[in-house]
Amino acid sequence: MISFTKVHGNGNDFIVIENLDRRFETEELSRIASTLCRRKTGIGADGILVVEPSQRADLTMRIFNSDGSEGEMCGNGARCFARYAFENRLAGKTMAFETLAGTMRAEVKAPNVILELGTIDCSKGLFDETVSLLGETFPLAALRVGVPHCAVFVPDLASRSRQDLVLLGRTLRHDALRFPHGVNVNFVQNLGEGKLLVTTYERGVEDLTDSCGTGSTMSAIAAVKRWGLSSPVRVLNPGGVNIVHLDWENDGRSCSARLEGPTALVARGAVLEEAGL
Repeated sequence: MISFTKVHGNGNDFIVIENLDRRFETEELSRIASTLCRRKTGIGADGILVVEPSQRADLTMRIFNSDGSEGEMCGNGARCFARYAFENRLAGKTMAFETLAGTMRAEVKAPNVILELGTIDCSKGLFDETVSLLGETFPLAALRVGVPHCAVFVPDLASRSRQDLVLLGRTLRHDALRFPHGVNVNFVQNLGEGKLLVTTYERGVEDLTDSCGTGSTMSAIAAVKRWGLSSPVRVLNPGGVNIVHLDWENDGRSCSARLEGPTALVARGAVLEEAGL
């Protein structure tokens, strides 16, 4: 039997399981993720968050996407992880936890969580590119924020159907020449007054998600570079609002980023045998 908690951050939903005794190996965690994340035959989620011990921080966070692949980092997932750790007395209101993308720090102000993403090296990003997709040409930016991201700038997201965005996102996500390790694709519209409208096609989920924390952060950085937006940037995702705080170094080549948004603990329970694990 596996105990679980269902959480979400602006509709980006996860199943949290504890592996503090390390009884689950990586291969089994991958299988658990792909089984439990199925919307009709499992619990349903964009991924699972695994709580493991750490010798250097309060805890270790591992994330497995719904396709079973292990991700380096997830902004909304990390915020949900911090909320879970605090509510279950595994860490205090301020905490540090290891991820494959480095050590993250978070502060819980329930239901909100503020996640420090550290310093992001923008000199390694691309901000003045274009890309041709399915007969259209779009302005493009690309930058790694924990995981690979790109921003596709569109003038009117509402005019795009869900099917259209999935097709465009999937095409760019699998562009092996431009992104050999795959990429998360953020469709970004400038709403003015420091606000963005963003919808993300997530690598590993292989679909649009209601919110993406690292995607919101990358989109905010790209918007600052493109349109000169000031911090904080309010990012409107289909599932809610993420607030991105950016502190720029003097040369503008790097910035420290904080991601703020709500979290929700939805349910607790146990996985039964007929789930197929």
